[in-house]
Amino acid sequence: MPSSIKKILIPVDFSETSKTAIFQAAELAKLMNAEIYLLHVLAPNERHSTGHDETTINSKMEVFQKEILLKYGIAIEVFVIAGHVVDKIIEFSKEKNIDQIIMGTHGASGYREMFIGSNAQRVVTLSEIPVITMLNRLNETEFKNILIPIDDSIHSREKVNIATDIAKLYNAKIHILGLVDSDATIDHNKMKIKLESVEKHMAHEKLSYVTSIEHGDNIAKTAVNYSKINKCDLIAINTGHESKITGIFLGPFAQQIVNHSNVPVLSVKHTEGKYSTSTF
Repeated sequence: MPSSIKKILIPVDFSETSKTAIFQAAELAKLMNAEIYLLHVLAPNERHSTGHDETTINSKMEVFQKEILLKYGIAIEVFVIAGHVVDKIIEFSKEKNIDQIIMGTHGASGYREMFIGSNAQRVVTLSEIPVITMLNRLNETEFKNILIPIDDSIHSREKVNIATDIAKLYNAKIHILGLVDSDATIDHNKMKIKLESVEKHMAHEKLSYVTSIEHGDNIAKTAVNYSKINKCDLIAINTGHESKITGIFLGPFAQQIVNHSNVPVLSVKHTEGKYSTSTF
């Protein structure tokens, strides 16, 4: 299937989740006939804290390059640059016209969430292109059940379209989940109307899908619980717009999803004027 994603960037920090991201990206790149860019950003204190220099890092990156080339036979380039991690990832993605970023997140809470978990979270916040983050090592490299949570905000057409493209690549089922903060009939009816456009889109694309509406005080937790119960392996969320329930979408909802979901999260920043509930 033709895809607009032709260049995939994987930031590498040599953690287990980082290695997981490399092989997940390679699988996706092979299906999309895309190129892979591996990037390690040598942070200012890294030489002192780990003893790693640029030569050592380059050698490690070349091991990944050879392994991916041998296993998947796809084009892959490696880069090691110095600077602030998040800034350099964003700058690199713009300079190389990257279409998608795939990276691991360490996941954390409290102080660790503010410190360690912040790189992936900040990349998701600042990136103008879709970002897939993943917390744990995956048992499978395929996406078979994709969750699209819809809250009270105007949902993003881009999120739905990209999730649709990935579903086609893997022949996956789409789970359309309406999230409301009450069990009132009127709120459920409003959500049903809102979900109809997504259902029509999935039917038009001839994709298998199911629709549910659930309520809870913490809609991020509700979405994560749904993904566990229904064995979803990718959650697609919006960034860059406001929700009446959650405030800034990359606030309580997206932050919890990105840092705590046990399955990969696709974060898509909406394009102003290009999203609505009735454009499918």
